[in-house]
Amino acid sequence: MSTSVPVPVAESAQPTFVRAVSGLWLLTWRRRLAWRQLPILLATVLAIPVLAGLAAFGRTGQPAMFFQWVVVFFLQVALPLYCLAVLGDVIRGELQANTLVFLATRPLSRARLFLVKFLCELAWVELLGVATTMLLLAVGVALGVSQTLAMTPWLLGTTALAAVAYGALSALMGMVHRRFLVLGAIYGLVVEVGIGQIPTNINNLSINRHLRTLLANLAPFQDTYGWSPEGTLTSVLVLAMAPVVLAGLAAALFTWREYHYSEEMHK
Repeated sequence: MSTSVPVPVAESAQPTFVRAVSGLWLLTWRRRLAWRQLPILLATVLAIPVLAGLAAFGRTGQPAMFFQWVVVFFLQVALPLYCLAVLGDVIRGELQANTLVFLATRPLSRARLFLVKFLCELAWVELLGVATTMLLLAVGVALGVSQTLAMTPWLLGTTALAAVAYGALSALMGMVHRRFLVLGAIYGLVVEVGIGQIPTNINNLSINRHLRTLLANLAPFQDTYGWSPEGTLTSVLVLAMAPVVLAGLAAALFTWREYHYSEEMHK
């Protein structure tokens, strides 16, 4: 009489947070580096450095023009807009492509799913931000801008903090409303352009105000714009901690609120 040998039951494949991040990062990497995306990628990275070089052409030794491009057009305009376009679409893009239902069936809570998607897209934005900053610094060296190499670590750190802060805010806007680009434009005009210029403590609500404080620690920026480095530690803490709160709110909103493809496409 034969005895049956028990077949071991395979454990359920419960992905860890790290595995989920690595899997979605691979998908993000492949999507962003698809052949049809390469022209957009090159234009995104090269546009600001090339324009900065053209604007300062023939003005070697005059750092004000170069700094204006770095601060106004990159840190305060181009980077926030790119964060809004990419991270505001972190869940909305899946919803409008009708692929959110596939991701939501994975053995991962909705809050973790949002955080994984957010971290993958944020890492991509950080890579592009660092690449653009390095190219801008190369333009500065080529133009003979003083202290460019000495400013490199501080500018890279400022870019990283700016991307995290604007990225988390953009992700929250994307969860709040389908027209997050309009919402971002209203925020920029009211908070960054309006409140950020008020010389009282209320300007602490402005991300650009904290970025200006960080850049004021570099003598060329302080000399050119007259910014003050007072409150640098506070600005670093705000730029580091605010994204945690904003991303947490976005994850909570994604957990509690229902998002449907049909409703999204008919609004």
